Amino acid sequence: MNDDRDTTLTVSVMQEKWDYLIVLDACRYDYFERLYEKYLNGNLEKRISIGTSTAQWRDKSFPDYYEDVIYISANPYINSLVPVRGFLAKDHFHKTFDLWLEDWDEDKGTVLPGIVTERTKLIADAYPHKRVIIHYTQPHEPYIGEGGTGPGYKPPAPGGILQGLRGEPWIVRKIMNLSSGVFYWLGIRGNKLIWNIRRFIGVQPAGPMDAVRREFGDEGLRKAYEENLKAVLPHVKELVAHLSGRIIITADHGEMLGEDGCYCHWSRATNKQLREIPWLVIDKGPKDVAIKEQKQQSQSPESSISDLNKKKLLQERLTALGY
Repeated sequence: MNDDRDTTLTVSVMQEKWDYLIVLDACRYDYFERLYEKYLNGNLEKRISIGTSTAQWRDKSFPDYYEDVIYISANPYINSLVPVRGFLAKDHFHKTFDLWLEDWDEDKGTVLPGIVTERTKLIADAYPHKRVIIHYTQPHEPYIGEGGTGPGYKPPAPGGILQGLRGEPWIVRKIMNLSSGVFYWLGIRGNKLIWNIRRFIGVQPAGPMDAVRREFGDEGLRKAYEENLKAVLPHVKELVAHLSGRIIITADHGEMLGEDGCYCHWSRATNKQLREIPWLVIDKGPKDVAIKEQKQQSQSPESSISDLNKKKLLQERLTALGY
């Protein structure tokens, strides 16, 4: 699709026709367009996201309850256990699989895409009569591609800097959070100023993106982001091969990687890098529902984690993702 065209549509996913909706968190259209043909065949369009953060996209996309939809979530912002900013997934979907809780990789600080694919195969086979949304974390930080652990990068480790786990005193966190709120109110977006303040006063990076950008600059950050997309696409390819029906691959929002001096993503943004997302349609004919349904218990084990620890893990894992 020609990038110069001014006919791009804003997408509302529940008003579209699909059997499987694959969401790549923070996936920019321009990066996806450049890479997808190495892994996937389909009709790619540029769309405008209904939101420029996961929370905004989530709230606008799923205002009601959808009995016919199962949500497989590697992102804690969409979960069935603990409300996040007023949204509890079990109030909106027939069933939610909280991969962020049970399948979290402590070393990498995220849910790896191969795990999402393997879990989705089992779940999709167990619920052939439901529509399924599959939410991968990548290309969202932290960075797990070859550059993230190879030469030139520090290997992620539990508590390591690339996970964005904060160790500064609580008073510093309070000041930084207050400053961020003031800057946002003043119209200063994109974290650059607050990140520079953190660096100036000797506070460790705010998250994985800040860590990579601080050490390797914008070019290193863009390389790490691209490698994160390359890390997830082979697993998406594998999942698409397993599925039937109409499959859409898209994103909740994009990502700022230094353009206009901005980084990350935030609600109510106007930057095209945050608003433009891929919409890849792969039509594999009628959905195959002649699959023997497996026991749901085998796909959704009861968690042995207490409610208190679930809330603690939720916050830790949001922090590990740079929130």
